[in-house]
Amino acid sequence: MKKWTSHQALDGNLIEAGQVNAELRDHQSSMTTLDRTQLPASSFGASNLAPYALHRMYVVPLTPAAPPAEAGEQPIVDTFTPAEQFQCATAQTYGGGWRTTYTGALTGFRGGNLFIEFQGCTYVNPFYHQTSSNEYPPNPKFFAVRIIVGGVVVAESMGSGAGGCTGFRLFGTSQLPPGDHEVLVQWRGTAPGKDDPIVEAGSGSFYHLATYHLWSGKCLAIGRWR
Repeated sequence: MKKWTSHQALDGNLIEAGQVNAELRDHQSSMTTLDRTQLPASSFGASNLAPYALHRMYVVPLTPAAPPAEAGEQPIVDTFTPAEQFQCATAQTYGGGWRTTYTGALTGFRGGNLFIEFQGCTYVNPFYHQTSSNEYPPNPKFFAVRIIVGGVVVAESMGSGAGGCTGFRLFGTSQLPPGDHEVLVQWRGTAPGKDDPIVEAGSGSFYHLATYHLWSGKCLAIGRWR
């Protein structure tokens, strides 16, 4: 059904300067989303729609099924941490920078709007917020997570520097062309400072203490198209 704008017809088939944009805004909801209110209710149903005709979902739980379950989704797990601590990133295995915790693909994406989210739990050891002397100021540690689709950052967030365990949910949307698109979920912690506290174990060795941990993650993506 045609929806007329407030503009009126002018002599000589002229149009007002803003008429084209107004017409587009009035119809953009039906062009860019799944709004089918202008069609009869019986036009589409399970009997006459092909699979993935309207949308497609991708769900990937990331917590590993094999032990050690506490290893989570980290590529630099330190297995020498004390028994009462997480096996995760430590000062011995992590020196800063982005680390990829998940790589996947949105196969069969037909082109359109993508909603994607990553949720899970993080741990930041509050012990490492401080320095071992007064020569340097405190070095608060932060935990950042980001989602990259097709080489473009869709969503990114940095957690607080309070430390301890935290649950999070990061999500964003993007417009993508048809094809198989690569998804990267990455995390980054604050790099070690010059005077971060290191606990000596004796004989020139040091304890491997838990610093950053990411676990119980799940990646969800929904492709929406007309």
